[in-house]
Amino acid sequence: MSLRVRLVEPRPSGHNVYDLVHLPRLGLPLMGRMLAEAGHDVRIFCEVLAPVDLDDLASADLVGISSTTATAPAAYRLADFLGAAGVPVVLGGPHVTFRAEEALGHAPFVVRGEGERTLGELVGCIEEGRSWKELPGLSFSGPDGEPYHNPARTRCTQAEFEALPPPDLRLIESHEKMKTKPIMTQWGCPFDCEFCSVTAMFSRSVRHRREEQVLSELAGLGADRVFIYDDNFVVNKARTASLLRSMVAADLTPAWSAQVRADAAVRSRSRPEPDHEFLALMRSAGCWMVMIGVEAISDEALSSIGKRQQVAVVERAIGAFHDHDIAVHGMFVAGLDTDVASTPVAMADFARRLDIDTFQLMVETPLPGTKLWERIRTEDRLLSDDWSLFDGHQVVMRPAHTTALQLQLEVLEAMRHFYSWPRILSSGLLGALSHLPDIAAAARPSFVRRLPHLARIAWARRWDEMAPLLESTLPAAVRSRVASALLLPALRFYARRQLVTWWEQDRSKAHVELLASLAQAGP
Repeated sequence: MSLRVRLVEPRPSGHNVYDLVHLPRLGLPLMGRMLAEAGHDVRIFCEVLAPVDLDDLASADLVGISSTTATAPAAYRLADFLGAAGVPVVLGGPHVTFRAEEALGHAPFVVRGEGERTLGELVGCIEEGRSWKELPGLSFSGPDGEPYHNPARTRCTQAEFEALPPPDLRLIESHEKMKTKPIMTQWGCPFDCEFCSVTAMFSRSVRHRREEQVLSELAGLGADRVFIYDDNFVVNKARTASLLRSMVAADLTPAWSAQVRADAAVRSRSRPEPDHEFLALMRSAGCWMVMIGVEAISDEALSSIGKRQQVAVVERAIGAFHDHDIAVHGMFVAGLDTDVASTPVAMADFARRLDIDTFQLMVETPLPGTKLWERIRTEDRLLSDDWSLFDGHQVVMRPAHTTALQLQLEVLEAMRHFYSWPRILSSGLLGALSHLPDIAAAARPSFVRRLPHLARIAWARRWDEMAPLLESTLPAAVRSRVASALLLPALRFYARRQLVTWWEQDRSKAHVELLASLAQAGP
């Protein structure tokens, strides 16, 4: 018989930098497709897109909940609620992979590591009444209430990865809200930064999709905008270049963004000059923005976290991307052991000097499974056991050369410094001036009359209302050019508003008060 299986991805607590991004992680849509193809009734709830239907979950035969560390408390609350209603729950994701015993306090099953095969086999066992006591990668509570941990499952091989179907986004409730569609072309990362849980979860062995698989999935998405979820899109430049050429040849070139290392923009480590041929290929294939893990602004700091990268290469790469009309989202980490109190603002100055388009400054956070977690726990530097605070926005470990309170406040100041009103307004003015003919052509009476209303919608961040209004008042070609010109100031404006919202929420104020009390108490 088939089972009613419901899968859930909880949203993080409070406001954060990703609130505008309605993107689910792809593990649940992948596993959902595999279960649906096996004949099961599957629905997926991703809370950033739609609220969870608790009545529907309460009638399920099994509910799977996937969580990161920051969403673990929400996952546990839902699992407790469903457990009380008699619904079997399986927890999965990076957090419970490394905290399985903790998770078993809230659910009878925990899938560890790459869980697509383990979940499918568990559902099969439940469906057929077979024992799951030998399933690799599964932890479970026995009849005596004791936790049992089966041996780890071997990593998905290259052949097994190629055999996986593409994730089915249509299984997600309100999937139509996704204006940008996600895709993943590979798992794993060959690097091993101290604070990153990717290698612990997916290993340093990179497994990739075949070109024809990626092209087929892109065609199936039918999206104008795509985000490539790979932790490092350009692991093998020759393979990436071949894929990009195939995308161009097949006319599958939506506007896409991806995470890349800075050195993707240069020929090689021994030849650090810009790789203009590769960058031109990226742009022609549709790349409009890259997310670069800059992390730190000194070679000493980069070396201390295992980031095999030099600041000079970062500087050269940002200029090279800009030369090819590719925007750069710079991702920085504050609170490294080499940092001092002034480092966060120095990072913002660095980003401004290089004209980085958008600036992300997160606090170094020790996540379970990482080398950083083991070191910070050994050094007794953790400040909180509230997992909801482990989202990169809050200081949760004692810094080496400043107080936790000062680090928290300096990060906020650095963000304000980068996203200042003069920078937002000047970038908007420059974008408008560069497209005056388009804006003049767009200035129909109906559009002009709606400008105050559009401004109020933007201020209130009701972005879903913005698109229909623009579509009804601007021709498509003009709308596209004007949107491109004003995208940068719009993103900066959004970041400024999110910063204010983050600071004003009660949980942020409470955490700052906690850090202040710790500072008064002393070391």
